[in-house]
Amino acid sequence: MIDMINLSNHYPPVTLEQLRALCAVVEKGGFHAASVALFRSQSAVSIAIKNLEQELGLSLFDRKAYRPALTSEGQVLYGKAKSILSRSEELSSIARHFAQGEETEVSIALGAIAPVEQVIDVIKRVSETAPATRMSLQIENMGGTLERLLEKDVDIAIAERFMPIPNTEEVRLTSTEMVSVISPEFSLATHYPAITVSHLEQYVQVVVRDTSRSQAKQTAGVLEGANQWLVNDFDMKKRMILSGAGWGRMPRHRVSEELTDGRLLALSGKELDPLKIDIYLFRRVNEPMGPIGKRLWQLLQQCNY
Repeated sequence: MIDMINLSNHYPPVTLEQLRALCAVVEKGGFHAASVALFRSQSAVSIAIKNLEQELGLSLFDRKAYRPALTSEGQVLYGKAKSILSRSEELSSIARHFAQGEETEVSIALGAIAPVEQVIDVIKRVSETAPATRMSLQIENMGGTLERLLEKDVDIAIAERFMPIPNTEEVRLTSTEMVSVISPEFSLATHYPAITVSHLEQYVQVVVRDTSRSQAKQTAGVLEGANQWLVNDFDMKKRMILSGAGWGRMPRHRVSEELTDGRLLALSGKELDPLKIDIYLFRRVNEPMGPIGKRLWQLLQQCNY
């Protein structure tokens, strides 16, 4: 704290009580008003300021005026004092949160086809009431989402389920449709809507890469034997499809505007009709959650997806 206000090491330590007294006198307009605000006697406030001035070797107030006015040095030190007190209060608040058992971090793995906006809204609401807890949100593809949960990289996962997942509790949240789409710039667009799987087998299918590291790679709606371009996320996949470079399946909520205004065209027919995929909320069983994790778990179930 001494270094914060550029004092040499031979000075006695400045106390937070002295800094509170300084700020109160300035902000309340006098020693009496400061004593009332601090619930201390006026003499105690005066002594705190006097001791602070002696320890600093500076006059903080010009006492010739009717009301105490800060000297030029006092102005600088008053600004530093406010900053120090603010950080002290923040530190105390964080310590209180941790003393109550709140987690230092809660992490979520979100499947890329899940509705992200509602999840972000819940995280924001929880963060506002638990500022000491760091929130971590990572986007994963296919089997990578649940792999992060099973490997204990995250506390909660929101993802599609390809098979029963051992040692987890799951709650169905919503469903999404994976729609086969092309751009009007795509080579086969002149044949739309009479485009079949056999036509598409000769063209590039854009596929999002499964981010699982140790589990078997998952696929859904991928044509066997078709040429594939692998991408890391659905944003890049949509850009490639919009450019006419290939075709692919996209979550309907990610392409609703483009389907409405004609920038993308939905395909239909055998193996091309929309795939309905259920989205679940997962957590590991037999592992207690802290209060912030529990609140997230409850609020995520209550969203209007």
